[in-house]
Amino acid sequence: MFGSLRLRIALSHAGVLLGILLLLGGGGALLLSRSLDHSATNGLVGTARGQAHRIEEAGHPVPPPDADTPSQAATQLGVFLPDGTPIGELSELPPWLRPSGAPVVDRTIAGEPVRIVTMHVASGGEPVATVVAGRSLAPETQLMHRVRLLLLFGSLLAAVLALFAGWWLAGRAVRPVERAYRAQAEFAADASHELRTPLTFIRSGVEVLARHEPALGDDVLGEIDYLTGLTQRMLALARSHDESMALQREPLDLAVVCRSAVRRASVDAVRLETIGNGNARAIGDRVATEAALDAVLENVRVHGGGTATVSWSADAAHALVSVADRGPGIDPGLREAVFGRFHRGDASRARETGGAGLGLALSRRLIEAQGGSMWLEETPGGGLTAKLSLPGASRQH
Repeated sequence: MFGSLRLRIALSHAGVLLGILLLLGGGGALLLSRSLDHSATNGLVGTARGQAHRIEEAGHPVPPPDADTPSQAATQLGVFLPDGTPIGELSELPPWLRPSGAPVVDRTIAGEPVRIVTMHVASGGEPVATVVAGRSLAPETQLMHRVRLLLLFGSLLAAVLALFAGWWLAGRAVRPVERAYRAQAEFAADASHELRTPLTFIRSGVEVLARHEPALGDDVLGEIDYLTGLTQRMLALARSHDESMALQREPLDLAVVCRSAVRRASVDAVRLETIGNGNARAIGDRVATEAALDAVLENVRVHGGGTATVSWSADAAHALVSVADRGPGIDPGLREAVFGRFHRGDASRARETGGAGLGLALSRRLIEAQGGSMWLEETPGGGLTAKLSLPGASRQH
């Protein structure tokens, strides 16, 4: 359980970091790409404008000058007459450098991206020449490719490192909780073991009493058997670290189960009314089902006003037990929260009011361990109804 929690924490830590890196890196790569694109266009426009100024000053077309610097040599420059005839050294003019209808166009020449800027020059209102500047965008493309690879592999490496760091940090964070959970489980196991000896002793004494008072003796022996079975299930619950329990599955009579739980609850001054619906049979563990009902009826005593109606029914597929009280009820948005461990309906920590906050959580777990389900509904007219569903007797096979 804690290994899975630790892994989820580490994965979430790495996932969040990877998302942040990809978001920031993607934004940075986009800004860099746009900056390089604008820089390439501005450089070509500046080169073309410089040649246009020379033509305007001369008053007639002049061939482009030789490039003296490496940065200028990367840019191809051509001058064309209005009819499209090039001037200057034709051997140095690449065939792809020709005027276009748009001021800026991108082309692919021999698999390489090329940008071409076309600028028209006029003198006295008449067209004199057309200046064309162009260069390859391969350096920018290669740079962006390297940047993307760096961002991708850098982000993946950072995510892997964050995963290991998150695993280590999660281990340190979970360790105190794991120790507390194990201590709780060991305490429940020790308590269950310690209860066995006095229960065995009490049973021996009651067996002697039963010879003189058979009716009373049988009742007390029945309760001792119930406590013994409950102790065994507490031990199984304490040992189940994977939130699963192995409970017996056998036919049981809901009327007997409900009346037994009601009889115990009535001792605590809980006023209960029982309503049975025919021969209601289910498949489950009798002791676990009674323990779940005990916790529900204890909740009625503490929070439900001390009065409730217990009813049961069954069909071919499902068996249902309902405990409807007339207490203050609970907000619909909080009905699922009460099944969490250590949840208290009363903020007080006093046992008489708040309890331990484990009753309904244990009830649901005991019912679900039998293949059933448990939920809360509003009682018509006010109050809260707890419903416990178990597999019907026809689903035994």
